[in-house]
Amino acid sequence: MRALQRHVAMAALLWSSLLGAAQAEEITLVSPAYWCPFSCTAGAPQEGFTVDIIRWIFARHGISVRLVNENYSRALAGVRSGRYSASPSTFKDEAPDFTYPEQAVSFNRFCFYTRADDDWNYLDLASLAPRQVGIIQNYAYGHELDALIRQQPAIFRPHSGNDLTLRLIKQLQLKRFDTFIEEESLVNYTQLQNPGNSLRQAGCRDGTLAYMAISPQHPQREAYARLFDQGMREIRRSGVLQQILSAYGLSDWQR
Repeated sequence: MRALQRHVAMAALLWSSLLGAAQAEEITLVSPAYWCPFSCTAGAPQEGFTVDIIRWIFARHGISVRLVNENYSRALAGVRSGRYSASPSTFKDEAPDFTYPEQAVSFNRFCFYTRADDDWNYLDLASLAPRQVGIIQNYAYGHELDALIRQQPAIFRPHSGNDLTLRLIKQLQLKRFDTFIEEESLVNYTQLQNPGNSLRQAGCRDGTLAYMAISPQHPQREAYARLFDQGMREIRRSGVLQQILSAYGLSDWQR
């Protein structure tokens, strides 16, 4: 009887240890705080829709998700070294050595904006010639537009500092320039948080998909990628994805 009790006690202890290990499993995401609504300030009521998506997917498997803020270069370096589990939203060509799911976590697109009473439309890079265009200093807008900024700097009005999307909107209203270019979701979210600024979207560049970028050092990298793909299909099919995006004033990029 005592031997049986010992075996039962040992089995219970082993099960408790395994359960505790499973419960302790955590994915640590790292990203800048300024890329809201993609990723925002860690611990804020809204940490970003990519963080919300990843958290929903992995919570179904008992895996918690925690966000840490670092600037982007440090974030990628930390994921690459294995200090962090993943970046929530990264272009594949930014870190080709990382592990990526097949399903994207976001869609990024730069668009041009004017005041509401302006009927100009973006057609191609040549159509920017008569405009004064607000841009963010050191942003990468794509090879062709980056080359034009270098070749014809007189067209562009660079800005730096904090709250840059809101600053571009306000500078446009003050007629410091007549157009600005910014990522579409950033503008939509900023407008949602700061209503009353009337804008008109005047055309967009081609968009790019971004992905949860998992550390090449993480032992569960392939399993996490598969879980993300399964979960992304389910979150979209169930309608939860649109619920998450709606909280940030966004819509599903697959329409």
